[in-house]
Amino acid sequence: MLLSRSAGIGVGFVLAAMVAFAAAAGAAEAPRNPDAKALPEPDLSLLLESGKAARAARLIAGLDYRLISVPAFGLKIHAFAFDRRRFNLRTVQQTKETGSRAADFLERPGDIFAIDGGFFEKDDQGRLSPSGLLVVDGAQVAPEHERAGSGVLHVGNGGVAIAYRTKAPPLSAMESAVQVGPILVDPGGKVGIYTSQGDRRRRSAICLRPGDVVAVVVDGDGLSLFQLANLLAIPVEKGGVGCDVAINLDGGPSTQAIYRGGRTIEIDGESTVQNALVVSVPGP
Repeated sequence: MLLSRSAGIGVGFVLAAMVAFAAAAGAAEAPRNPDAKALPEPDLSLLLESGKAARAARLIAGLDYRLISVPAFGLKIHAFAFDRRRFNLRTVQQTKETGSRAADFLERPGDIFAIDGGFFEKDDQGRLSPSGLLVVDGAQVAPEHERAGSGVLHVGNGGVAIAYRTKAPPLSAMESAVQVGPILVDPGGKVGIYTSQGDRRRRSAICLRPGDVVAVVVDGDGLSLFQLANLLAIPVEKGGVGCDVAINLDGGPSTQAIYRGGRTIEIDGESTVQNALVVSVPGP
């Protein structure tokens, strides 16, 4: 999604619903309603009920996948949990000036997963550029910008971490980094979004919890940031995701992800994006 320097957000009205769970990843995706941001979202209790019913499936060693489904609200939440000891994460740039799709970012041997990354700008020629800090393979592609997000997801000698922009490490310590936000869960599992504007959108997020990096994709008619933050912070045994800290990635039409391993799971985006986060299996 383009990061407008003066973007506004809309709010919505009422609908009734029920909750159900679908465990099959191959099931048809929930319809994308262009008016979804004006629809009410399920109560947190309904999300947690579905979350408790959603059993994790082992895709490959060190990678578990959960699908939380609430069909009556047109909602699917995909959670890919990667064991930090078994996988690497890095930032990747578009392969074309006009942007790339999630599958295009799987460019190296061992790449198995990609999810859209930070906000971007589009010029009159349709060319995309990062809205804020982007570091790829140790080189700064774009500098930080105060309007490009309050957080930085970065990778260095200490592994994958999430920090507020003002507390991010120096460039020399980052092999990969993307500025984005907001921070959805503050360190210690504290919800970082305090009010709800009721704005349902497709979302992408990265969550860190002990031992795992979790990529989360909210598909279908979406969730508000407030509801997503609460779901991420609540422990897994209570139906949540159990994040110690989590950051929002670009969303809306940019939301997309793909897993290619023993099977393929793809969440299509509605637009190309400038950058992505890629998970890979280390080489021998």
